Amino acid sequence: MIRRVFCMAVIASLAIAAGMRGQSSAESDKPVWTMEFLKVKPGKFGMTLGYLDDGWMRERAEAKRQGALLNYSRISEQGTRESERNIVLLTEYKNQAAYEGRDSLFAKIRKDLPNTPAIMRNAQPEELYVVGTTRVFDDHSDSGDPRMKLLAEK
Repeated sequence: MIRRVFCMAVIASLAIAAGMRGQSSAESDKPVWTMEFLKVKPGKFGMTLGYLDDGWMRERAEAKRQGALLNYSRISEQGTRESERNIVLLTEYKNQAAYEGRDSLFAKIRKDLPNTPAIMRNAQPEELYVVGTTRVFDDHSDSGDPRMKLLAEK
């Protein structure tokens, strides 16, 4: 009897593990988004945009060309004085693996990109802005999620 219970427990745990593996595989193929909030220092908005053009935008463009990114944007709030504007950096990674490999990807891109004339080559980020928070989001826009199916109807 104990042997049967043990065998059933092993089979059940294998079935659960197989189900989780299949689920995580589907989840890991979905895009992952990051939002970085930059608090721009007074009078540094234009210089911050130039600094981001030299680094962040070039790196994202190359990563998109390589297929690791689907999209990226640099946005700021409208209707505020330039001295009070902040910037939000949005990056849409192809999948969880691309997100997890971002540090090595961007390091390689920085190393490989040619040194072209830059707008803000000598500026340091801490002179221009403070990184507030970085948030990571999963994409749940696919409405055909098999975990949400109608089981019964009255």
